[in-house]
Amino acid sequence: MNRRGFLAAMGASTLAGCSQFSLEQGLFNDCRDPHGGNLSQHPIVLEAWKGLQADQVWDVHVHLFGNGLGNDGVWLNPGFDRIRHTFFMNAACAGDDEAHVDQGIVARLLKQLDEFPAGAKAMLLAFDFTYDESGKKREDQTTFAISNEYAQRVAKSAPDRFEWTASVHPYRADAAEALAAAKAGGARCVKWLPPTMGIDLRSPRCNAAYDALMKLDLPLLIHMGEEKAVPGAKRDDLANPLLLRTPLERGVRMIVAHCASLGEGNLDLFASLMANPRYEKQLSGDISAITQANRGGVVPKILSHPEWQRRLLNGSDYPLPGVMPLFSLKALANEGVLDPSRVGFLSELRHANALLFDFVLKRNLSWKGQRFGAPVFETRRYFERTAA
Repeated sequence: MNRRGFLAAMGASTLAGCSQFSLEQGLFNDCRDPHGGNLSQHPIVLEAWKGLQADQVWDVHVHLFGNGLGNDGVWLNPGFDRIRHTFFMNAACAGDDEAHVDQGIVARLLKQLDEFPAGAKAMLLAFDFTYDESGKKREDQTTFAISNEYAQRVAKSAPDRFEWTASVHPYRADAAEALAAAKAGGARCVKWLPPTMGIDLRSPRCNAAYDALMKLDLPLLIHMGEEKAVPGAKRDDLANPLLLRTPLERGVRMIVAHCASLGEGNLDLFASLMANPRYEKQLSGDISAITQANRGGVVPKILSHPEWQRRLLNGSDYPLPGVMPLFSLKALANEGVLDPSRVGFLSELRHANALLFDFVLKRNLSWKGQRFGAPVFETRRYFERTAA
């Protein structure tokens, strides 16, 4: 058995019997040509763009990834789970040239964006190392890292298609300076993942970063709720959405990734914060990952809050839409949020263009007459606002 066959067998064994995963589209992405079949001109895709200004559509949650062999700002922990890594690399259609995987991932991303109308962009995420309370960098607690310099460089290589989001761990001694440098370099936002990066939002170590975020008018894209894809420091105690109250009380503007929708009760806690009028101008959520098979029932709950529409931003969590077992379109149809007649085309689109698939899928979701409206997808306004 070859390496891919072995990993496929191991992956199938790992996923077998797990109701939160689906094998309806197999284990691996076929990585078909995004330009093949003229899929971007299909009536379902064209319909998805109706009512939207394409140059206002920024996908707020797109991960850079790689194997780090290019010494270009991508770092991968040698102990990274082999099966998990294989799925991520396949989802990103990284190719077989190990020496140029990092570049291959970016090239594939651009090829997919070619099928979007002019002006639509992806916001590329940097991802800092874990640091402990003493301010020491902890590679042993870091799954992977993407430097700000790398994210900035990739974004500047295709400014018509990319923006970028910095990542600066708040426990760093130079956090405030690094945030200022990121802003000067064009960063639109800052990414934290507390349970993976070991960030306690209540810690005084965060205060300098909070002050800098306020001064620079940089919003924080922050993951709360359980984290499954990137274990890192494995601090589940730092995933409670109510911990957001500390930075909110200091005035930080935040986008909560996935609306904190993974883990029992977390979406309800996020909803309680959204209901607080004190946070109305500060707190938003992104809808990345909410269609994954391990988040059954989340779409109806979010669409049941029409008052959230102008506080939601669309993101794909790319490359995860290309991880085949993470999605079940049939389950979404059975749940009543997706027209079953759309399942066939969306399944085909996913193998050719996971980024476009995620966008079109979100545009087709509905629950009791509610859909995600144009403001959810026209996210550019959020990042180009005039500072108050």
